[in-house]
Amino acid sequence: MPNTYFQFKQFRIEQAQSGMKVTTDGCLFGGWVASEIQKFKKEPSQILDIGTGTGLLSLMLAQVSELSRIDTVEINEQAFGEATQNFKESKWSDRLSGHQTSIQDFQTDEKYDLIICNPPFFKNSKQGADSGKNQALHSSSLEAEDLLDHAIRLLDPDGSFYLIYPEQEMKAFKTMALTKELFPIRQVIVRNQKNHPVFRVMTHFRFSKGQESTTEMIIRDSDRKYTKESWELLKDYYLAYNSPL
Repeated sequence: MPNTYFQFKQFRIEQAQSGMKVTTDGCLFGGWVASEIQKFKKEPSQILDIGTGTGLLSLMLAQVSELSRIDTVEINEQAFGEATQNFKESKWSDRLSGHQTSIQDFQTDEKYDLIICNPPFFKNSKQGADSGKNQALHSSSLEAEDLLDHAIRLLDPDGSFYLIYPEQEMKAFKTMALTKELFPIRQVIVRNQKNHPVFRVMTHFRFSKGQESTTEMIIRDSDRKYTKESWELLKDYYLAYNSPL
């Protein structure tokens, strides 16, 4: 029988009940944002994780941002329950707070230095019988325009918003964001292997306009091992399997 959890170096993700399991792209996204935080002149004091699922991204950021308080929003009851358990059993439980609600209904006086989101993105596709998985995967539970509006509502004027989407969804989101003066300043194009189609795009948005930089990342080499570039983002979290080092 397979494990119902995913074991990281410093925390464990219980995920038996959640629609969205631990994925490589989710871990790379968390690792990338964590690496960005470490470049900040000042560590973010307030972080918001929209649609936290099992709490994966929040736990990854808690590991590197020792002073940050992290709020999480999750609408699904089962996922919220697992995230709460994962937070409670981590060494950073005093800095992690969960809210079982939609981002549309989430009310706070806080303005966040950093907002992160790995949103549902399947659109106009057939949904299955598992309602929790549908919420985790299908954009009907969080439309891109809603996500944009509430990220803008909650983001500090000097804050950073990090988002991961498939290529076409990110293009559409960036177009909308520009009309509301939220600007992409850095993006990473992710491919599973060299010469493969674009798998995901990770983008950093801010209210201040600047020249956007774009880089590419290849997840695995021809032997299906992690490339050094991708492993650099995962090595502080993953147990050392498929390491190229």
